[in-house]
Amino acid sequence: MSVVALPRTAYPTTVQRARTDDVLAGASVPLLTEDTVVGALSIARRDLAHPFTPLELEALPLVASQVTLALSNVVLHAKVADAAIRDPLTGLWNRRHLEVASARLFASRARFDPDDRHPVAAILFDLDHFGSFNKRYGHTIGDAVLRTFGSILARRLRSSDIVARYGGEEFVAILDGASVEEAQRVADEVRRELEAARVTGTGGEELRATVSAGCASLGPAASSLEALLEIADVGLQMAKRGGRNQVVAA
Repeated sequence: MSVVALPRTAYPTTVQRARTDDVLAGASVPLLTEDTVVGALSIARRDLAHPFTPLELEALPLVASQVTLALSNVVLHAKVADAAIRDPLTGLWNRRHLEVASARLFASRARFDPDDRHPVAAILFDLDHFGSFNKRYGHTIGDAVLRTFGSILARRLRSSDIVARYGGEEFVAILDGASVEEAQRVADEVRRELEAARVTGTGGEELRATVSAGCASLGPAASSLEALLEIADVGLQMAKRGGRNQVVAA
């Protein structure tokens, strides 16, 4: 803890022009959690001769510890809440969040007249022959492929899009305001990037994986994630039957 004289130039920028003395006495104590400084608790007084009593200086670290505990609880709560809606392997949203976020999206969309509703597109991805890949190379390498694909999706999709691991080797992207042609272009960029990526096997060999995708967009009357994915799944099945490693719009 330190007690110093603070000139106006050392004030926070938000109060540098406040009507107060040009020099204040200030006391500050760091907020520490697990030896990491997460902030500081600072107080100021006008009485430069006797600004703080010994009791106040003794109490300041105690108050700081309570503030630190409150901040730590907020951070912990945020981490727990985020973990409940994130896929732990890829870092993408999980199916639970996908359903909640898409329900909110469609509810907002439903407030407009059908002719005024903006387009919504979906991409349904499925890694090709992933079950066989896992059996041949092991789940550790399979997990590496899933993480690689998740990072590609995170880079290629916009922050406003809803990108989630739907289950197993299936992934979904909901593109608000996008046409089916735009979704197909994005999906093909993702497909080509995965095809060019390499994952190192346990023996040091370079392995590759591919993905098939189906794209769809909602008509003005459609109003649910299920309806959108049902159409996208038609495109996905066509991509698989056509030889995989391709994108088909339904």
